Amino acid sequence: MEATVKNSDVAARLNEIAALMEFDGEPFFKIKAYERAGRSLEDSQTPVQELIDGNALSDLPGVGKAIAQKIVDINTTGTCKYLEELRAKFPPTVLELLRVPGIGAKTAVLLFRELGVSSLDQLRRALDDGSIAAVPRLGRKTVENIRSRLDRLSAHPKRMRLGDAWPLAQLVVAELERFPDAKNVVAAGSVRRMERSVRDIDVICTSEQPQAVLDRFAALDIAERISGRGPTKATMWASEGISIDCRVVPHECFGNLLQHFTGNKQHNVTLREFALRKGLSVSEYGIQDKDGAVRVCADEAQVYEMLGLAFIPPELRLGLDEIDLARRRRIPELVALSDIRGDLHAHTNWSDGTRTIDEMAQAAAARGREYLSISDHSPGRAVANGLTLERLREQARAIKAVREKYGIRLLCSSEVDIRADGTLDWPDEVLAELDIVVASIHSSFRASAEQQTQRLLKAIENPFVNIIGHPTGTLIEERDGYEFDAEAVFAAAARSGTALEINANPARLDLPADLARRARLLGCTISIDTDAHHTGDLDNMFYGVGTARKAGIAKEAVLNARPLREVLEFVKQKR
Repeated sequence: MEATVKNSDVAARLNEIAALMEFDGEPFFKIKAYERAGRSLEDSQTPVQELIDGNALSDLPGVGKAIAQKIVDINTTGTCKYLEELRAKFPPTVLELLRVPGIGAKTAVLLFRELGVSSLDQLRRALDDGSIAAVPRLGRKTVENIRSRLDRLSAHPKRMRLGDAWPLAQLVVAELERFPDAKNVVAAGSVRRMERSVRDIDVICTSEQPQAVLDRFAALDIAERISGRGPTKATMWASEGISIDCRVVPHECFGNLLQHFTGNKQHNVTLREFALRKGLSVSEYGIQDKDGAVRVCADEAQVYEMLGLAFIPPELRLGLDEIDLARRRRIPELVALSDIRGDLHAHTNWSDGTRTIDEMAQAAAARGREYLSISDHSPGRAVANGLTLERLREQARAIKAVREKYGIRLLCSSEVDIRADGTLDWPDEVLAELDIVVASIHSSFRASAEQQTQRLLKAIENPFVNIIGHPTGTLIEERDGYEFDAEAVFAAAARSGTALEINANPARLDLPADLARRARLLGCTISIDTDAHHTGDLDNMFYGVGTARKAGIAKEAVLNARPLREVLEFVKQKR
């Protein structure tokens, strides 16, 4: 392995060590040390080789002498002695089990130790022959869930999270933009619609020399192979594990192509049906009238204009009610990233974050934020180094000492666990000391829908709870959320003045757009928060705003698009 290896590559090996350590029965704290070191390295803005050269590895949170040496070895050789020792103990397919949504490390270890299951094929056999029923603590419902998720995994190719697909798409766009023959280069498709996960990536552009552009596309470093090539289109399989299409059209057709390859199937079907009623035919090649004349559009706004429609933002092209809204000129003015004034959910190294209060404050100020809520975990999250009451009050003093030092207002807050019975990790008298309270579920995901509903309702009715964090508990492509009565929960949130979060972490994007849309229709206030654990996470606000736009949410509905005085008034009104 070359010394220029990416931080993420080394972090992946550290995470592999952590996963295999769990199979090997190593102590919990040792496993978490490797996970934390991997996260710190991936979060670092400094390339791993520079960290090594500057003897700065130990400056990273969670990186001690032993792990630092392993990082050096991995950077140099691609592996280390300890990783190879762990790999030798287990079949090479054992980590496949973790690809099944809902199978975490504990369940995977249980399957391996009890049944010797070490691959997806063996898991399928254990399900089919019923031997999985003998595994302790796996009830009938859990087994049924494993079967359905394995079926889903087998039936559908693995999807890439938006947080990985978007930067990859922009990398391809940037590379093609450097080529003089390529014009109007843009990522379209599901990435442009801000879908939370995607199967492939579409990039389109215009050129008078399409073959030259496709040659450039095929020669990109990320191309493992070219799986298809024609006069105006090429398809690559990228090293990141996803298919990328590049389409090239004449400049005058750009608007038609961009419109066609941005909307989902249902949007385009509905648009074609609308056009047919006007005696028109719409395709990626232009708009044809009943006499056979074809009109092309240099930009996509013209496509909608020619059809008598208002422009429909890319995120809304879902085949729902957007065509009717555009016909009536009632498309909402969606919230924009520039509307966001603060962030009401962020962590520091006081709990499981990797940066100090000062570093987070400076980074938020540099991004133009007016306020930042420091909301580290409550004591029930021992795995996340949750704060004791003594540490919470000590942190509050530390926050107040630098509250406006960096031109940004810091808020003393907490992300408080909602326990299984709906009570909170802090008593009301402690919650009353905080500026903002984010209440979240982090445990007991397998409770019934009725139990989860009552759990959420009890938290919402607490006068000190201001925001319900990541309300469904979903981890995209990894874990389904818990079940609850969304109608009842959203109605209670609207009635009580409790905001619901769109968590902008690309692994979550929770609330998802469909539920955020419904929540807003029921009158809920939305808070778009990064749940940042390091400074770079603050940039994830982009994905949260994209999700809100996809839900049709306007600026007025977003709590942290308001001035701080209005946010504090929102808190005061509930208390």
